Amino acid sequence: MDKLKKLIKYDKKIMTLLNVIAIIGIITGSIFMVVLSKSDKTTVLNSIKDFFDKLINDKFDFISTLKNTMISNLLFSFIIWVIGISVIGIIIVIFIIFYKSFTLGFTISSIIYTYSIKGSLIALLYVFPHMIINILIMLYIGSYSIKLSIILIKSILKKDNLNFKLFINNYLRVYLISITFLITTSLYESFIAPIILRYFCELLI
Repeated sequence: MDKLKKLIKYDKKIMTLLNVIAIIGIITGSIFMVVLSKSDKTTVLNSIKDFFDKLINDKFDFISTLKNTMISNLLFSFIIWVIGISVIGIIIVIFIIFYKSFTLGFTISSIIYTYSIKGSLIALLYVFPHMIINILIMLYIGSYSIKLSIILIKSILKKDNLNFKLFINNYLRVYLISITFLITTSLYESFIAPIILRYFCELLI
């Protein structure tokens, strides 16, 4: 048990790598708005304005948002978790972390581009704390997924006898903790965050 816990404990080097990937993703997403064509910028601007207009005019679909948010969060976390067991998905985990971070950065920069200085506060309220927590959860699952992939590869190559049942039970516990947080943030993003956003948008927009 002690040996297994030592193996499953997330690797600081892996976490550092994923943090770097996340930072690069956020920065890349933030500057991506700058390099878009004029027509693409207009499309993004109209999409954001349409979203906040619906929010202010009480036309926001809470249930649809919950469904989409829940599916997205749980699907990505499940993919990362399964990839860890399958041994073959380290690159895919890195890509998912980059994609989620890129989306976060692009969202922030798009809102600021649309509403200028006022957009800074709106963007902060839009992403904090739920989207930040989601990124941290993805980093948490991703670090374990990559670590366990490496453990399995080493076990196969060295033909070590690994208690696979105990191994999966601990890995499943990590996943269950993660989806508990993701469900909580999905509920917050769908029902609480829009109300807070609406209040400030009515003052700022």
